[in-house]
Amino acid sequence: MIFMIIKGKKIILRQLKKADDKSLFKYANDRLISQYTMVPYPYTLAMAQAFIKDTAKKIKADVSYDFGIVAEGSGEVVGMTAIRVIEGKAKVGEIGYWLGRKYWGKGIVSEAVTMMLKFAFKDLKLNKVHAKVMRPNTASIKILGKNNFMLEGMLRKHEYKLGKIHDVLVFGLLKEEYKKK
Repeated sequence: MIFMIIKGKKIILRQLKKADDKSLFKYANDRLISQYTMVPYPYTLAMAQAFIKDTAKKIKADVSYDFGIVAEGSGEVVGMTAIRVIEGKAKVGEIGYWLGRKYWGKGIVSEAVTMMLKFAFKDLKLNKVHAKVMRPNTASIKILGKNNFMLEGMLRKHEYKLGKIHDVLVFGLLKEEYKKK
């Protein structure tokens, strides 16, 4: 199997390595990261180690492509992004992402999403990518808007996270709507 790396302007997206466990733990073990994502809180080193093993299996099985986000100059994984193929025949994928708080507001997730969309439409040959966002995650909504996603609907009181029930907004982007940046 080839070790996958996607190079951007400010970041590198790459498959996780065993040695990434400590940086995953460091950045994911944050209540604010967990607040609107599927990342559990508290997040342990053992969870990071299990996640790394699981991502390699999913890539090999062609069902999910989870990449660590390595910020320029950091040398470590500071967040994650993924495309999970959820409907093979329709060629639909779901994108997700999170980023360590120290790196917020620097355009890193916007770049990661742009890179993942190119990968999804060009390499995976998907017809559609969708994203689910817990309300009121305005930062994520803004990132999807920058990448031409359209609001497709809302799942009311759909997700329970950290003691609260959230509405979930569903956004979609069709291959023909995608514009390479």
